[in-house]
Amino acid sequence: MVKAYRSGDTPLLSYNKLEMLYEVPNLLIKDESMNPFGTFKDRRSEFIIDIAENAMVDTLALITSGNSGYSLTRFAEGTNIKVVCVIDKSLSNSIRKRLELYSHKVIEVNLSKKIFKPKDVIAMARESDKEVIWDVTNGFHRAHKSIIEEIKSSEPDWLITPLGSGELFVGLYEGLKKYMLKTKLVGVGVKGPSIADKLYTPWTPYKSKIEKILKEGHQYIQLSEEQVEEAFEKVRNIINCEPSSSVVFGALSMLNVRDKKVIAVNTGKGLI
Repeated sequence: MVKAYRSGDTPLLSYNKLEMLYEVPNLLIKDESMNPFGTFKDRRSEFIIDIAENAMVDTLALITSGNSGYSLTRFAEGTNIKVVCVIDKSLSNSIRKRLELYSHKVIEVNLSKKIFKPKDVIAMARESDKEVIWDVTNGFHRAHKSIIEEIKSSEPDWLITPLGSGELFVGLYEGLKKYMLKTKLVGVGVKGPSIADKLYTPWTPYKSKIEKILKEGHQYIQLSEEQVEEAFEKVRNIINCEPSSSVVFGALSMLNVRDKKVIAVNTGKGLI
């Protein structure tokens, strides 16, 4: 099958305004908003569809706040794979309608009341006993190693990325190890429910892996809601990003990186 969309090969950009604003003269932005559907998750979507087609999977189901579900439905176009999106009841009407337009089915639940495991997601999505269903909410960090392949020649001292479930963080770490880079990895998260909604995850299967990575000297920074809002307001008119992406800039002032080569990952512009 000829693919309608391809992810990756996103630009590595410099912005004088950001360099001056944060006093980091060697700051580059890996702009994942330039993927087909505006998010780094396009990489995992393409990766998942390739594997699922070879495995003769009927349905892919996932918990999503918008970006990952929309991306997956679009990459599934032209295949026989159905995509079921499980969303929180509080998700905006505009995002829900966008998901309904492209996915096989959208299921609304209260994500704050229960931690839904893969078996729960599969049970909600199932329509037939013969159906082959995968839960793809997590577990595809390998797709993000390609980001390191694209930036490895820059040999950054620091790589700063948003950290939600940890899938991207772990994928970047494994990419750094693969290419034997000495780059220090920094994950940036939030302390509680936030406008950076994609970063607040009460449960993640990557918890133990993240803890091991941090023991190697890499870092995890949590921003307060005030810091998240401040970062987004500062950069929203400079770079095309959503609040969950802008947290990397909030972390810049907390790190001693003024004389270092820094790459910050803009994970995307959000599904609006």
